[in-house]
This record gives sequence, C-alpha cells and structure tokens, in this order.
Amino acid sequence: MKKIIVSLTIVACVTGYVSEIKAQNDISNIFKAGVTDLNKVANGYLTPVGNCFSAGLGSNWYNTAEVHKPFGFDLTVGVGVVQAPVEDQLFSLVGLTNLRPTIAGTTQAPTLVGTGKGVELNLMQPKTLGGGVANPLWNNGTGKISSFTTPGGLSQYIPTASVQLTLGLPLINDVSVRYVPKVSQSGFELSMWGVGIKHNFKQWIPGVKLLPFDASILVAYNKFDVKYAFPTSAQITPDMLVGSDFAHEQSTADYSNQAMSISANALTANVLISKKLAFITPYLGFGVTKTTFDLSMTGNYPALGDLKTQVINGVTGPALSADGKPIMQIANLTDPIKISSSEVMPNATVGLRLKLFWILTLSGQYTFQKYSVASVGVGLNIR
Repeated sequence: MKKIIVSLTIVACVTGYVSEIKAQNDISNIFKAGVTDLNKVANGYLTPVGNCFSAGLGSNWYNTAEVHKPFGFDLTVGVGVVQAPVEDQLFSLVGLTNLRPTIAGTTQAPTLVGTGKGVELNLMQPKTLGGGVANPLWNNGTGKISSFTTPGGLSQYIPTASVQLTLGLPLINDVSVRYVPKVSQSGFELSMWGVGIKHNFKQWIPGVKLLPFDASILVAYNKFDVKYAFPTSAQITPDMLVGSDFAHEQSTADYSNQAMSISANALTANVLISKKLAFITPYLGFGVTKTTFDLSMTGNYPALGDLKTQVINGVTGPALSADGKPIMQIANLTDPIKISSSEVMPNATVGLRLKLFWILTLSGQYTFQKYSVASVGVGLNIR
C-alpha cells in the first residue's frame, strides 16, 4: 500500500504541489488491524491530510480587492503551504477492540501530517469467535496473532498551488477560472475545476464609493477528483497479513480491482479591502471556507478474520496447516475504507501585492484559520 502515499503525491502535483511526499513502507499494515478496527485506524491516520488538502483548494483566490476593467485579465501562479493544527497531528488509539499497544498506556499515534514513528500494536485473539464459539487461543487475553507498526508521520506542512486565469467583465467584474481537464495516465484518472466571482460592492453604496480604498466580495468554488487503480505490485494479498507463527486460509477472491478514489472541494466567501499605494497594495480578507474530503478504497481487499477451528473428540481447537501452524480465516472486504470529512472555517487574510514591472506582480499572504495557509503568487496582469 505504498501507493496510497504515492497517489497523494500525484494528487498534490496536479494542483501544484512542489515538494515530494515519500512512500511509507508500513502503510499496508493498516489492513493488519483486522476487520473490527480497520476503519478506525485508517480514518485516524488519513483524515487530517484530507482536511489540509481541501483547505489548500480554497486558498490564493485573490491578491487585491481591486477589480479589472472590462476585458482586463491576469494569469497568476501561486504556491503555498497548509499547516495542520496540533490536534490533527495525532489520532486516538482509545476504543480499539482487538488491538493493544505494545507499550502499555500508549493512547495516541501520529497521523500522516504528524511527526515521528508509528506505534507498535498487537492484534489479539478475541475471547469469542463468530457464533459465540469460545476462542481456544484467547489465553486470558494474552493470545497474540501478530504485531505491526502504524504508519509514521510525514510532515505537518502540506504544500499547495494553483494556476488561475481571471477576466474582467461588465457588471460581474472579475471571473476567475482554474481548470485541469480529465487526464488518464499510469493508472490515474484525475480532473480539477474551479470558478470564482469577485464584485465591487462599494460602487453601489452612496458616499462609500468615494472613499480612497477598494472593497469587494469574492465567492469561489474549487473541486478535485482522482481515481487510481493499483498495479499488481501494490495490491494487498492475504500473505501480507499473517506473521511467521500463523498460516492463512486460501482465498479465491480477485484482488486485481483494488483502487483508490479521492474527491475534495472547497467553497469560500470573503469580503476584501485593499489600498493601492504607488507600486504596493496591502489587502485584507475576512470570510469563511467550507471544505469536504472523501476517500474510498474500492475493490476487494483481504483482512484477518477469526481463527479457524476444528472439533476433535468433542474438543474445539485451532485448525492447523500442513506445517502445524494455526490457520487464520480471511475476510474478503469490498470497498472497505470510506473516509469523509468536512470543515467550516472562519478566516482572516493579510497580504501584500507588489507591482514589479508594467504587467508583472508579486504577492504574499497568510490566511488565519483552523488549517492556516501561507502562500505567494506571481502574475501577469493587465487591468
């Protein structure tokens, strides 16, 4: 499952990510959590990066409150970084059913946007198996199936970027567009689009329109979708789930359809104020951003089920493989992981725009919100 992180890297690159996100060797260990705890571990580890990614989609839509004259335009390239809040850098291990930390008292593990190594967990034999049958390997809660380490943290800083074309129109003022057509390559199918409208409301308020500053409102929406079909080398198979002390039952399931689907969007609304001072324009923005993020692991995946048992002379015991190892059942799951997250974030932005030459501009801004974003942009501008 290294490809989960590689996939996130491709997602990042399409929207302008400028740094590498390296694959985590132990991401496949999520599926060793067993059927009961699989989604809790997956949600805890991956949800924060989805929130950061979505916040990045809602950023860098403006660098002044001034609007273009009809048919004026600019083309702006922006790059930035989203910072995960402290509370998103760890996820809780409390409430896990069949997983137990090796170090007693450990209650948290790093998320993808955290830092440090993962936490070693032990998958324990449950007291009872399906149908209420007593587990012969339970051993008063000390029966262990396997151990694995949760994926480590990558970074609390998630890069983001955008390429945006803005055109001035009568009445509406500014219309901004972000667009990546649907492309398919190396198992990926992805697309992105966004549209924003900025309107000078100051012109409609008697007296206010004479004041020496620009004021406008901006509403913008950005949507991103990606699907990735995992190659054979990245597929999860039953042999990856058991340690050396156990065997697994044979499975006839087809795991070749394993894939990942991501959908993220951001809707932002802001009131903007700016003041042009020669070649310098400071600006402020106040508003709210609503983000949503959905990630699904689609297709067929194996996960560890119950111990396989047999009855000999009226005594229930573990079924053994040819080499004498207890056999674990394989639960074949279809579309096993579904992660959905949304945030509504009030925000405030401070920024500064510089006009370097006749049509060249440089801007920098910082947006204060739950997932804060620092960004810079360079643009070609004809107003």
